[in-house]
Amino acid sequence: METNRMTTIKVAHLHADQVERYEQLHRDIPAGNEKHMREAGIMSMRIFREGLILFMIVETDLSLEIPTRIVDQQLEEEWRRLTGVCFSSFWQDANEIYRFQREESKE
Repeated sequence: METNRMTTIKVAHLHADQVERYEQLHRDIPAGNEKHMREAGIMSMRIFREGLILFMIVETDLSLEIPTRIVDQQLEEEWRRLTGVCFSSFWQDANEIYRFQREESKE
């Protein structure tokens, strides 16, 4: 069965003095940012932190993407400006090195 779902995992590093600022920014995400995520087909986005390391898991369903969507560049640039100073290393793709998947019973 073909699927349009995709999971992406990214890793980034924060500056030690920017942890609280980064978390505060994410306690009050602008509604426009969440609208952009929905329109891009993002079903779920989760960010975890361990020390200064961030892990972002994004689940996307490309069939939910609105192809005629209009991206608000000013909103995007403002979010990058606010969060960008927090990073010592910006988001990079994580490489999958192992996968276990339980097969469903066919009974």
